[in-house]
This record gives sequence, structure tokens and C-alpha cells, in this order.
Amino acid sequence: MSFYTALTGLNDAQSDISTSSNNIANVGTTGFKRSRAEFGDIFATSPLQNSSSSIGSGAILKGVKQQFTQGNIASSLNALDMAISGQGFFALKPSQTSTQVVYTRNGSFNVDNNRNVVDSSGQFLLTYPVNEDGSVTAKDIDSATPLRLPVTSGDPQATTNVDLSVNLPANAEVAMEKDKFRDGYTFDPDDPESFTNSTSFTIFDDLGNPTIATVYYIKTQAASAEDPTNKFETRLVINDEVVSPDLVPALNDNGNQIYIDQFGNQTTTVPDPSYFDAGRSAPLYKLDELRTRLPSQPAILTGEQSGFDFGDEGSREIEIVTDPMLFGATYEADAANQGVYWGNDFLLVNLDDGTRPVSISIRPGNYNAEELASEVERAINESYDDARKVEVRKGGEDTINIQLFTPSTDGDVPVANSVSIDLLEPSFVSTQAGIDVANLTSPNFELDTFLAHAQARINDTLNDQLGQNQSAVPNIASNQFAKITTTEKLADPPEMPQSFGFEYTTRDLDVSSLANGSDRWDIDYFEGEFTVSSIQNAPTESGKSVSFSVKDRDVFVAIPDGATSETEVLDAIKSKVEKLFSVSSTAPEISVANGELTVSGATADAPTTLSLEAFGAVLSVDVEATDTDTSIALKIKEKIDATGVRNVAVEQNGSVLSITGPTIESESGASSLSFAVSEQRYMAYTNFGNRPDVKVYDRQSEVATSGQSPAIEYDAEADRLSITMKSVAGLSVGDNIVLMGADNVASAINGRTYRITSLDGNTIQIATGDLGLPDDNIAIDVDVDNPFIVLSEASSDVEAFFEGADLQVDGSAQSFNSQRIVLRERESARHSYTDVNVNGSNKSIFGAFEAQLGVEASPTASDFGLSNSAIELEWVDERNPPIKIKYDAATQSIVFNIDHTALGPGGTISDVSAVQMLSGNSENLPSMSAGALSNSSKVTITASTNVSGSPFILDGGLVSSSPDRFGAKVSYDRDSHSFTFESGTTGKAVRANKAMGVETDQKASNIQVGRYEIDASTGLAITGDGTIDLASRVLADGKSHLMGVGSTVSVGFLEGTGLKSEPAKAIGGPAKDPLNSQPVFLNPANFETTFNVSVNGVNANIEIPGGNYIGTTLAELLEQRINQMRDPETGQTIGGVTVKYQPTENNFVFTTGTTGDTSTIRVKGPAKLGLDDVPLSVGSVPTIAKLVQATNENGIPLYVNENGDIVDTEPDNLVADYYPLYLDEGELTFDKTGKLISPQGMTRYESQSDSFSISLDIDFSSSTQLATPFAVNNLEQNGFTSGRLDGLNIDATGLLRANYTNGQNKPLGKIVIANFNNQNGLKQVGNATFVETATSGEPLIGEAGTEGFGSIQSGALERSNVDITEELVNLITAQRNFQASSKAIETSTQLTQTIINIRT
Repeated sequence: MSFYTALTGLNDAQSDISTSSNNIANVGTTGFKRSRAEFGDIFATSPLQNSSSSIGSGAILKGVKQQFTQGNIASSLNALDMAISGQGFFALKPSQTSTQVVYTRNGSFNVDNNRNVVDSSGQFLLTYPVNEDGSVTAKDIDSATPLRLPVTSGDPQATTNVDLSVNLPANAEVAMEKDKFRDGYTFDPDDPESFTNSTSFTIFDDLGNPTIATVYYIKTQAASAEDPTNKFETRLVINDEVVSPDLVPALNDNGNQIYIDQFGNQTTTVPDPSYFDAGRSAPLYKLDELRTRLPSQPAILTGEQSGFDFGDEGSREIEIVTDPMLFGATYEADAANQGVYWGNDFLLVNLDDGTRPVSISIRPGNYNAEELASEVERAINESYDDARKVEVRKGGEDTINIQLFTPSTDGDVPVANSVSIDLLEPSFVSTQAGIDVANLTSPNFELDTFLAHAQARINDTLNDQLGQNQSAVPNIASNQFAKITTTEKLADPPEMPQSFGFEYTTRDLDVSSLANGSDRWDIDYFEGEFTVSSIQNAPTESGKSVSFSVKDRDVFVAIPDGATSETEVLDAIKSKVEKLFSVSSTAPEISVANGELTVSGATADAPTTLSLEAFGAVLSVDVEATDTDTSIALKIKEKIDATGVRNVAVEQNGSVLSITGPTIESESGASSLSFAVSEQRYMAYTNFGNRPDVKVYDRQSEVATSGQSPAIEYDAEADRLSITMKSVAGLSVGDNIVLMGADNVASAINGRTYRITSLDGNTIQIATGDLGLPDDNIAIDVDVDNPFIVLSEASSDVEAFFEGADLQVDGSAQSFNSQRIVLRERESARHSYTDVNVNGSNKSIFGAFEAQLGVEASPTASDFGLSNSAIELEWVDERNPPIKIKYDAATQSIVFNIDHTALGPGGTISDVSAVQMLSGNSENLPSMSAGALSNSSKVTITASTNVSGSPFILDGGLVSSSPDRFGAKVSYDRDSHSFTFESGTTGKAVRANKAMGVETDQKASNIQVGRYEIDASTGLAITGDGTIDLASRVLADGKSHLMGVGSTVSVGFLEGTGLKSEPAKAIGGPAKDPLNSQPVFLNPANFETTFNVSVNGVNANIEIPGGNYIGTTLAELLEQRINQMRDPETGQTIGGVTVKYQPTENNFVFTTGTTGDTSTIRVKGPAKLGLDDVPLSVGSVPTIAKLVQATNENGIPLYVNENGDIVDTEPDNLVADYYPLYLDEGELTFDKTGKLISPQGMTRYESQSDSFSISLDIDFSSSTQLATPFAVNNLEQNGFTSGRLDGLNIDATGLLRANYTNGQNKPLGKIVIANFNNQNGLKQVGNATFVETATSGEPLIGEAGTEGFGSIQSGALERSNVDITEELVNLITAQRNFQASSKAIETSTQLTQTIINIRT
């Protein structure tokens, strides 16, 4: 067997040598893949044979396998030489009709006689069919076709498209602005000055004839602030003919036609389908005319020039009054009253075609022009907002309890009773407002009226404590004052002034500095009463005295020596005190009785001296020999006048002096002595400048009766007023005086206050330079029928004012002046007594009122209701009450301020240390502040004590019945000196879907401003029937001289334009927990009930009660609270804000009632509600473009007819609401960055002439305008003449393109690439080609460069993958194996021969 075993080895070695020899032979064959012989051993055993001792039978050739590794790639000069870099095979067909496909890596191809691409064996290369852009149309082996190279490119093609990209220099000069074209511009292709740059290129006609075309660029506009674009016109010149561009439609980046609505807003879709019906034409609108966009505008009304001269800077001020007592001083009452205007029913305003106009009132004060505009704006928006009233419910929040505390060693102790204030009891405020609080279960108050009413009720209830057996306010009985409130309203204030004299009686001598030198008698004084008590066991004494001062006059009383009873001491005091109020004399020449002093027989032969006592002063009068009784009486008068005792008046009639002054009544007891002092006071009523006023004076002096010259003279040139008095006693330089009389001629000086400049004898001199007196002299003769008086020394113990005039609510335009006079004792005159009836005098604190000017023209006491007014005792100063109520806009709560100077330690009522404010119905928690006080804690009274209620919601009826309107604006123009009014919204009337974004009918912005006619006598508005004409600018029959609007006034009006402005909308983030399915608990301790809100610059920290909320209820509460916000400084109110909870988003949305870019809203709240990071939101004003229809050179409007032609006569079937948009023909527009913004599409040029015919689209879209020189960045055109094949180009994907002499480049096909799952299963058929077998599997067909397939390299060939060195080594190895097998055979033969020899 060894022979045959060795023989198999010899055969295998032969096969191995043959394989290596074949590889070596094909080392230069393109695409050849080397082979490798693979062998296996022969081993055979029988079933019964022991395999462990068996010997193999040799080797056998198992197969020859191809090695498909990548061969080296070598370059070639033949474009059809191709190599596959990576996996894959070229697909070939042996013949055109063959269905067999063979595969090869041999890319050595050439062209046969029929222009087919074949390999060296004539097999055809297969390619996929492709489109013009090279994309494959079918990717399967059945669709693949043999590649054939066409010799020509077909028929010539006319140029229809040019892609022209240039850079135009940014610094180029505008051609028309050159000096050369100052008289007119003309384009000339031969004149380089007439254009900026040019580009020439070749185009082809339908026959393939080349023609030179030149595009000229002419800069027509440089960028400016108004239009930041640069523009270039283009002119196309062919054969010296200028070809005009066709109409260019405006397209978007996707090539869609752009349309515009009536506001210039662009869209590519139109809501109305019939718009696109055939045969529609349109006005010609061009994009360049829409570049400038303006904000939509509100309706604007501008008044005439203001009737008041505010000055060039608008800084001069006018005064606004709302007090009915001051109406007579206004322009509305008398046109001569320049500078003072009535603030009630100030203007009548109708915004945005409301069904009912609003009459606004503005707050009193002084305003310059811009301040007045701001105040009117505030008032309009306040009148139109959705503010609500305060509703006071009976049994709910109609009572406020005030609990006071007194100090003790054990702390604050509550006073036994509390003050219960019933808000449903009437006050002068509620009566004045016409609110019947007593008979209504839930009266509604405007907030201002409620605060004034509540203040009046607090004052009244605190005063009522004086009549209680056990007062809830301690020690008020010792702090009373007397008060008279007149019974009549001064609805028609008299023009003439008047002085009402009355007797004022007090039990207080004004004693001070009491010093007692006695050791036996204890002497005290309190409120007009001296008390004397003996000191027990004190010895009898002499030479003792007591001293004190009475109204700053020193009194020294000698205690009688050896006095044994209190009566003796009191009598001594009485004697001294009574001398302070009387005149007496021991001289026989002087007698005093019944207020008259008579001098009789006082003449003397020699000088002598007369003595007397007058009002506590000892007077000495020197008598000369020449004196008469009359002259001596005059000297006594002068001496009495010189004492300066207040309220003492002396009149002389010959030798008789009538002396009036304070009187005194006394009443003695066993150990007490009481006094009551009566003095004359004068209540002055003046109405200078139609400004009624009342004041109380201590002194009244008469103006002297005119003699040869007037008693009162005004010298206009010298600016001096002279008043000759009967006496100037008690008057001094610098004193303020009031001059009054009954002379209508003296109205310019009558009832005015003056300051004494100098005294010249009995003449008062007054400098009048700054008083604005007339330019004419005034002279007044004073006599019995025309008396004049002078009032001086403003009273320190009695005052007068109009009730409610000082009751001011912060930020309110309302006056609460009841027009009734209040006469009362001042703060310094508080006392504990309730009457002044001493010694049976039956005197009242205030005596009867007597008019001092007793002429017919002067008013009387009954005119003022003084004749039957009752005296009341009160302790609350209504002008400065101890407890003040106000509204805190920042916290939206009621605040009670405790005045510690009136109520508290060190105050008038000093033994009060703390206060607690409580609701009278603590079981209720109503929305009004009184109920919100039910949990108020005790507050210690300090220098600044405020008791605040909880925030509350105004839940009464609406303040205004007009529809909500927000955001109106008012301004003043310094140039035209006029006021302008703007509606709070923008836009014109637009029907639904007739403009972009308008889904429902949009109403026009509108504004009407006028005024009701004001009754010149009452100040009331004459409203008429209230009808309004929405088309008119006139509202009612009145006129505002100040604002320049109203009836008979020609106002300017601009209608609203564009679209409605949008509100600000703050959108919160998602809440942490769903708020629509379960309540969320808001904990005040974690500040979860605090919301910081800012709306239109008005800020507030809104506090809501802690508790459980769902989204909708919390939104409703926040909406109510936000709409109660107001600026505490300016009074600006907030209204119309909506708060919505969105269940789907689980968040809150806050939207302002105002609109436009000045509307803002910001909200910050708890994170658990998604409100911790809500950005500021700003409203918006839509911008619009004014549509300008294109015109021809004659200004005639142009249209685009149904055929797309430009015509200058209006065609039929015009589109409406939406219009197609076009570009300026041939114009290039660049933005400030140099980017081309139009045209976005092609610019078409068409011309039919004898020399050429073209229809050419030029694409300028890649052009730029940069600060670099002119350059052509790209120039391509699609025309050509007939051309022949000039070259081939094969890319890495196998796409084969043919280049032709006419410049065309056409795709011919994409080379098919195949691969196999088992390449070793392929069957080799020669020439490095293979066919598929069942072992290789079906071919995988694809494109070069895709996944699983290599790329194609043109001009390259893949060499064989045979490694010659490796093959030579394999050959040597095979040769050795062959020699070894041969030696084995030889050895086997020798062994066999030896065995044979042995046998033989």
C-alpha cells in the first residue's frame, strides 16, 4: 500500500505546483484572483478493524479556491478603465440578446464599433437608467441595459435660464446723484457713468446661434434710517436693444406666490376659495412699497388750542376745584375767572362706540398742562374700569367696635364698655350722597363715599360717649368744646362780606403762674373757679399774699391780715379780678356808670393829674390849663387804647366815652369763687374771588367816616391802599387785617386780607404790589349808609369752617363739603364744664349773632342759619379726629390710624394705652373690612399706631354702568397748545376673515370727547336726554374751554387704523399638583398666600386667606383682587384683568384689560402653583403697511389683468381683501447685511425682434452687496448649440456623464455593481469572469459607494492579487513535496524488489 500512498502525495504535489504556476502565469491579468489548492487525507477502516492501529492511505485534492482579496489599483489614461475599491463585481452581458449575466473585477473596458462599452471579450457593461440629474430610475438587474456612448448631444437648445450671482460694491455711488445727471438721468450702455457695473455672457437662440447679452447694474438707492435697504436696477441689453423685464411675482423661499391682505401682511394662502377662480384681476401692488411698516393706530381726537395759556413749556398751572362752595370762582361760573376750573363733570367721553358716554370728574389741585393730561387720563380709565362699590350688609358688616384699654400696674385693662359704631346710621355724608342707610338692608357706597361716611360715623359715635353714664372713652368729659352747626346749607353763597358779632363766654380766666405765699390758706384754681381751704392748726398770719396772671396780666392779692374765714380771702381775690374787667376812678371829675365814662368840670387853672383804673391798669392823665372836658376825655381814651387789652373798644362823644370790653360774672360759695368771662368775637364771612370763607377774629375796628377825602383810597400807580380808621388801637405794623363793607364798587378790595405796611396816625398803609389789584384807582366814601370795618387778631379760642370741607379721602375727586358753617371752640379751649350759667346770668357759651354791616345789601344771620342753631358739646376734633379711617391701596385693606396726640399716652385723652378694633358681628367673615377685623389683636398706642383690617373684596354693584374700556391716553402738545385723546385700542372695522388673524368681526377704534353743559349758577350738569351720535365728534351741548373740546369746537380726528392691539399675557408654569381634581392647600406660614403682581407699572402684594382652593375658584379670587389694585401715589386704577385656570395645562393665565406695547403684567407667587418664575409679559401693537398702488409715469394707477398683463384701466372682476404681490421689475434689493431680499424668484425678460427671439429667466438670488469690488461669483446658462462627444466622466458612485463640445454634460447611466454572499461559490469562466452558482447564491444588486459595495475609480485598473514571492515559495515547497513523494515511491519499489529477490 505504501506505493499507492506515496503516489497520492506525488499527484497532490503536482496539483499544488500547477495551481502556483497558474497564479504566476496570471500575475499580469487585470482583475485576476489567485487560486489556492486545498488537500485532505485518505483514511479507511472496516467496522471490525481497530482504528488505533490503522494507517492512512495518502492524500487527495479537495478543491481549488479563489482568493477574492483586493488587488493593487494602478492608474490608467483611459476613462473607461475602472477599478472597484471594496466589495463588488461589474455586471456584463455576453451579448445584447443574452439573458446570462457574468461578473468580473476586470474593469478594462473599451468601445466597440457600435459605441458600446465592452470588455476584452466583447461582453457588454451593464448600467442603470438615470434621470437628467443622475438619479437612478430603476435598480434591478432586469432594468439594467448595456452602456452605449451617443456621439452627439442632440438638437440645439435656446437659453431660457441664467444663474447669475454677482457681488455689487456696497460703497457704490447712486447713479442719479452724480453731478452729470443733475438735470435728469438717462441710461446709456456706452456711458460708464450711467451704470455701476455690468456683466456680459453668451446666450443661444432656438437655432443654437450664440448672442452676447449684457446685464447692467445701476444703483438707485442707498440705505437710510427711513429705508435701510440698497437698491440696484438691472438693464438687459442684447444687440444694442434694451430688453425690459416682465412683471415679477413675489415668491417665498419655497417658490409660492405671496399675497397681501389690506394691511400688507403676507401669506401664501387665501381664505376665500373663489379668489382663485379664472379671470380674476387685481390692483398692482409691489413689495418695495410695503417695506415701511407702521404700528396700528388708535382713534385720535385733538382739541382746539387750549383756552388757557399754559406757556411755551406748558408749565403754568391751573386750579381744579370740586368743592361746591368754590364753584363761583370757576371759569364755568364766570368766564372772567381765568385759571380756575370746575372739576365735576369735567368731560364727557365715549370710547369705542359705547352705548352710553361717561362723565368724568377730576381731583382738585393745581396742574400744569402735562399733569392735567395725566389726571384726565387717570379719570377716564377709572370711570371706564370695572370697579365695584362697597356693600354694607345689615347684620353682616354694619358695625365696628372700638375697645380701648387703660394702663395699670398689672398691664392694660379694657374699659368697661366699647364704642359700637353703626354704619347703617345716617351721617351728613350719606345724606349728602342721597343714600338712605337707615332703610336699606345692604346700601352700596363708592369707596370714597364709604370712607367719608365711616369717618363721620366714627366721629359722631365717639362724641355720643359724652352723654353715656359710663363712657367707653375715659376722661372725655374734661375735654369738651362747644360747637354750633348752622341749620342752613349755603347753597348760594352771598357775594357781599359780613361780620357777625357774638358774645363768647367762658368759665376760664386763663389763670397761670399761681403763687401762694400763705401758710394758713390753701388756694387752688381750675376752669374759672378759685377754691380756698384753711390749713388745720395754722396760726393767724399777716403780710401774706397770692399772685397769678390773668391773660398775661399780673395780679397781686394781699390776704387780709388776721383773716379767719375763706370768704375773706375769696373776697380779696374777687375784688382784684373784677378790676381786670372794669374801669373806675376816685377822681370827682370822672364818673363811670353803665359802660360810660363822663368827664365833667375837669378844667384847671394850673396843670394837674387825674387817676383811674382801666381793665387792671392804673392810668394817669395830665390835665393842662387849656384842656376842656372833651380834650381830657380824648386823653383818657388814648390811655385806655394804649393798654392793648384785647376786645376793649372806646368811642368818644364829646366828654363822654362809651367803653366796651370783656365782662365778668362771679358767684361765691362758702369756700369757692366762680367766674364767667364774656368777650366779643366776630365771625367774618368773605367771598372774595367767589371763594367763600369763614374765620373768627377777636378785634373789630371801624373805618372813619369820610371827610374832605375818601376814607379808603387805592393808588394804582403807587401800589398803595390807604385806610383811615377812627382808631388804630390794637393794630400794629405786620398785622393781618380783613377789610369789609357793603360797597359793590369796592369788589376788587372788599373782603380781602391785607398786611399792614405802616401806620400813619389813624391811617393804615398797605403795599399792594403783589396782590393783583386793578390798574385803575379806587376811592370809597365811608358814611352811615356805606360803612366799612376792619377785623384783626385771629381768634385763638374760637374758629369757624365749612363742615366736610376738610374731610378729604386720599386720591378722591369728591368733595364732602356740606355747605354748612361750623363754629366751635378751638383745641386750646377744651374744658370740663357744660354751661357758663354763673350767678343766674343765663348766658350761653355762644351768644346771639348780630350782623355788623347793617345795610340792606349785606347778608343776615338768618341767611346763614345762625339765628336758630343749637350749641352742642363734643370732644372729637372732626378736622383732625383721634381715629382716622383710610384705604390702603397697597394691601387692599381698611386702616385705622390712632392719633396719639388726641388719644393715647401724652395726648388729650392721655389715660388710654391700647386699642382693639373688632367687628360687631364676629360670627360673619364678610368681604368688607369691618368683618375682616374680627380677629384684630390689641395694639399698643404709640407715636405711629395703625390697625389694619384684612384684605377685602369690593363686592357691591358696579361703580360705572358703562361698558369696560381700558387704556385711553391723554397728552398735551406744547407746540400746538392742545390736548390729544386716544382710544385704548387700535384698528379699523374689519369683517371676519377679511384680513389675516381676524376670525371675528373687528370693531373700529373710536373716541368722542365733549362735555355736558354746566349750569352757571349751580355747577350741575345739564344732561338732556342722554342720546349720542356715534358718527359725530360732538357729545352734549357743553364745551371745555380748558381742553378745547365740545359743542361748537372744531376738533381734529384720525380714525383708527390697522388691527386690534393685543394685551399682555403672563402664562404660569404647570402647578405641581392637579388643581381641577383636588383642592390644594395654601399655607400663609410658607408665604403661599402672597402674590406679587405688577400691572402697567402699578404694583401690589396681594394676600389671600389661607385654605384649600381649586384652580377656578383661586383664579376668580385673584382676578377680583388684581382688579382692585390702584397706585397709591397717582391714583391709577387697574381693571379688566382676567385670570383663567387651564385644566389641560394645569396652569394660570393672567391677561391685561389694556392692550398695546405699554401694557405689561408680571406675577410672582408660590412655586406649587407654577407662579415662581413667570416672566414679564408685554402687549403688542400689530404693524401694518399702507397699500400704495403702483402708477405709470403719468400717475395713473396700474392693474394686472387676468392674463397677467399690466394695464392702466381698471379691469373687470377685481379681487378684494387679498391681493397678489409683485416686485419692481428688474430691481435688486439688499438688506443692511448685504443679503438679497428681493427678488426671491426668477426675473423674466422676453423679446421678439428681427435679430433675436428670447424668453429668458435670470436668477439673481445668490447675489450679494458687500464692501468688496464687483465680482461675478457664478454664471451659468442652459442654452447650447449642437455638440459632439468630447469626454467622459465617471464619479465614485459609478455615474457616467458625457461631455459635449457645446458645453453640455449629460448623464448616460450608473454602473451596476453586484456582490454575493459566498463569493467562493462563483464559477470562473475565464478572462477573470465568473457566473453565479447555487453555492454562491443570487447576486446582490446595488450602487457603488452604498453600504456593502465599494466605490469606483475611473482611469484606474485593479491588478491581480497574486503575490509573486509567495507563489515562488509555494512552488519550492510543492517541488520538495514532489521529491519526497518520489523518494517514497522509490523506497517502496526497492523494498518490493528486495522482497521479490528474497522469494526468488
